[in-house]
Amino acid sequence: MTEAIKTSLVTGGTQGIGSVITKVLRERGDRVITISRREIKNKNHFSVDLSSKKQLSELSNNLGSTTIDNLVFCHRYRGKSWNKEFQISLHAVHHMIEGLKPNLGANSSIVIIGSNASSFVFEEQSVSYHATRAALENIAKYYAVQLGPQNTRFNCVLPGGTLVKPENVDFFSEHNPVRKLIEKISPLRKIGDARDVAYLVEFLCSDKASFISGQSILVDGGLSVVSQESLARKLKNLQHTNDAIKKLKAK
Repeated sequence: MTEAIKTSLVTGGTQGIGSVITKVLRERGDRVITISRREIKNKNHFSVDLSSKKQLSELSNNLGSTTIDNLVFCHRYRGKSWNKEFQISLHAVHHMIEGLKPNLGANSSIVIIGSNASSFVFEEQSVSYHATRAALENIAKYYAVQLGPQNTRFNCVLPGGTLVKPENVDFFSEHNPVRKLIEKISPLRKIGDARDVAYLVEFLCSDKASFISGQSILVDGGLSVVSQESLARKLKNLQHTNDAIKKLKAK
C-alpha cells in the first residue's frame, strides 16, 4: 500500500537553516510549502509579511482545507524594533497556530526553531531577541499541552552557537580562525551544520517521535554542558588552581 504524501509548512523556508530543512523534508518525499517575504513563482510558496495580521489571515484562506501534517517555524526578525521583534517572532507564531488548528492532520507535529539565547546571553544580540527566544520555548510547552489531546506534538529545537549554512559555507573554510576556535572548544571537536538541525526536525516530524512533545532540544555538539570557567582556562592555557598548587608543593 502506497504511503500518503505528507504536507509540511515551513516559515522562513527559503534561506538559511529553513532552506536546509525544506530540502531534507522534500528529500524524504514531503510536499513542502514555504512561507517568507520573498517573491517566488512556485505553487508551493506563499509570500507573506508575518507582521501583518491581514496577510496571515489571507494565508489561512489560501490554504483552504489543505491538511498540514507538519508545521515548522524557522523565520526570525533581523531588525532593531522591539515591537516588530515581538510581532514577527511571537504574534505571528501564535496567530498561525490558532488559524491553522482546523488544518492540522492526525498525528501532526509542530516544531519551533529557537535559540539557546533563551538560557544564555549573547552580547551581540538584542534584549528583545533574548526575550522572544525564551517566550518561544514556553509557547511550545503550552501548545504541547493544549494540542496534545488531538494528537499534535509540539517541540522546540535550539541550535547552539555558530552553524555552517548555505550562505556562509565559503566563509567557514577549513582554515577559518572562527571555525578552528569552535572545533577546539567543542566536545565533538567539530563545527555544527544546518543539516544537523534539519535531521532533528525531520525526526520530530515523523512517527518515530510519536511520544516526544513539549521538549526543548539543544543541537550544539555538547558545548553547552562544558563549564565556562574550563573553556576560559583552556583558551588562555591556564591551570586549575588545585593543579597549580600541587605543582608548587612538588617543587
